[in-house]
Amino acid sequence: MFKTIKARRGIVGTAAALSLLAAGAVAGVAIADDAAVKAKAPYAMASAQINADGTRAQSKGIKSSTRIDTGIYCVKFDDATKIDVSRSTPVATIVTTGGPQYAINLRTSPSPECGNAADTLTVYTGERNLMVDTPFMLLVP
Repeated sequence: MFKTIKARRGIVGTAAALSLLAAGAVAGVAIADDAAVKAKAPYAMASAQINADGTRAQSKGIKSSTRIDTGIYCVKFDDATKIDVSRSTPVATIVTTGGPQYAINLRTSPSPECGNAADTLTVYTGERNLMVDTPFMLLVP
C-alpha cells in the first residue's frame, strides 16, 4: 500500500500523534468534583444545586460547599475552573415550592464568615429579616 519507508513512517507518526491528542482530550474532561451527581451544564464554568444543609445534590466545577451558620454558605470553586471570584458574575436562585418570601445574596469579595478566602463565594439566604437555611441553585457563566 505505502511503497516507501518515508510514507509508512509519516502515517505511523501521524497516528501516534492523534492517539496522544485523543488521550489528552479525554483526560482533560475530568474535573475533580466530589459531588455524588455531576451537573450537566456544558456552557457554565461552574454550577451546583446546593441543599439547605450545605451538601450538593449535583455540581460542576465546585470543590466544596459548606453551611457554616444559619443561612450562610461558603462555596469553593475547583482549581481547574480558574474562576477569579472577585471578577465573576455568579447567579443564584432559591429553590422553593411557595410559602414565605425568601432572598439570596452573593458576596464575591472575601468575607470573614468564610475565612477571608479570595477563592470562596459567600452565599446568604434568608426570609424577611431572618437568616434561614434554604436550598439554592448556583451558576457561574
